[in-house]
Amino acid sequence: MPDLNGMMLFAAVVRAKGFSQAARETGLPKSTISRKVAQLEEQLGVRLLQRNTRHLSLTQVGALFFQHCETICHEVEAAKATIENTHNDVSGSLRVAVPVSFSQETIASLCSGFMRLYPNIQLDVQFTDNDVGLVGEGYDIAIKYGPLQSSDLVARLLFERQPILVASPGYLKSKGTPATPKDLAGHQGILLGTSRSAPIWPLGKGNRKTMVNFQRKVRVNSAVMVKQLAMDDFGIAMLSSSSCKNEIARGSLVPILQEWPIEPFKVYGVYSSRRQLATNITVFLDFFTKRFNSQEAAQALMF
Repeated sequence: MPDLNGMMLFAAVVRAKGFSQAARETGLPKSTISRKVAQLEEQLGVRLLQRNTRHLSLTQVGALFFQHCETICHEVEAAKATIENTHNDVSGSLRVAVPVSFSQETIASLCSGFMRLYPNIQLDVQFTDNDVGLVGEGYDIAIKYGPLQSSDLVARLLFERQPILVASPGYLKSKGTPATPKDLAGHQGILLGTSRSAPIWPLGKGNRKTMVNFQRKVRVNSAVMVKQLAMDDFGIAMLSSSSCKNEIARGSLVPILQEWPIEPFKVYGVYSSRRQLATNITVFLDFFTKRFNSQEAAQALMF
């Protein structure tokens, strides 16, 4: 039977994207973690991680094994929480608004894990791009993209994602590859947004930041559909680097204008300052931040 501690440390390395950061987060020596993972690989008779002095990545079997290790880690957390909740029970209802462009599979997985950990919370999750009223419409939390307008709401930064511009080789062969941001004005763009979103992309950072226009070919509020349309040669798209990592590796999408790095997208958990911060809001935001970044870490390490 594989060593449980080794499995949990292996999962910690994947979430932290490296042994050094895992050592800092767990408080264990890096050498101990490395030895435990090596012993786990020896027990299983497979290579879980490919590592050298500068890079760490999951093997295919390692990526599958990580999902099972994560399940075990969450079950351990749930078992611990069951004991803790006998003294401090977290309960009540929680209504959450999530942007439509978020992966519904990822949100479903997050909510399943959250409900296992906090079985006495009743969740109401609505996918919407409407500017929901937290007080008037009864939402406790809204997940929003930044920048945010100033208001009486409290915003907690949950995570950041690095956007890039991509297009298919077929589209670039047909329409040419833009060499400068101004060239985008002559190109078709696939816009991820709502009916109010304008065909404008913010390129560059700081003093080099510029807003560029493009010819909107189609506008949808699904990142999955944006990526597919880009691969089908319909235009240039702005997506997070993690969401199209595999397509870039396979050559079905090509990054463009990489010398103009784009400021990261910021995603916030927003709640009303008119009410005292409830425990169920706190635990949901804590859980969301930890688990979302954990799933992204696994994707980032996959071949």
